[in-house]
Order: sequence, then C-alpha cells, then structure tokens
Amino acid sequence: MIKKQIIVGIRLFIRVLIPIVLIALPATYFDNGKSLCISRILFNEECPACGLTRACMHLIHFEFEQAFEYNMMCFITFPVIAAFWAFMFYKELKLFRQGLIMLKASN
Repeated sequence: MIKKQIIVGIRLFIRVLIPIVLIALPATYFDNGKSLCISRILFNEECPACGLTRACMHLIHFEFEQAFEYNMMCFITFPVIAAFWAFMFYKELKLFRQGLIMLKASN
C-alpha cells in the first residue's frame, strides 16, 4: 500500500514539475537543433506534426504569431493535451488523497 502511494506521489510530482519546467525554459529552447521526425529524416518531407513542439512552446509563452508560423495545429492540439494533462493530474491527486486517508485509517 505504501509503495503504491509513493508511486502515485512521484507521478503527481512529475505532472506538476513538467509544466513548470516548460514555462521556465525560454520559448526558443526547441527552435534550434536536429529534427527527430522520421518523415524528415527518411524522406526530407515535413509531416503534419512537424514544428508542433516548437509551436506549443511559443504558445505557452503567448507568442501566438511564432506558434502559428511553426504549426497552426498547435491551437487545437495544445488545449487538448493540456485538458488531458489536467484530467490525469486530478485523477492522480484523487488517488493520492484516498491513499492518505487509507493510511491514516490503518494506523
């Protein structure tokens, strides 16, 4: 029981930490560097998701024009990802609280 509670606590901590890190990083952090897209590596063609990470980073920092230039799909995908992230955070927070209540009851 305690082991499961620790794992849920770690996942909850990670769910809080990643958005903080993404906000703390500069918007241009992912702008430079080699592409990891398979379509770009193998066929030298951009796929519909190319630039999505960079676009989302600029969107997080409220640089809407830059985000649109990298990939306009970020205005759809980022809110969906953020909503899913918030849902998972809420779900794990609920599990964490239930675990704490069960640990208190067992003592």
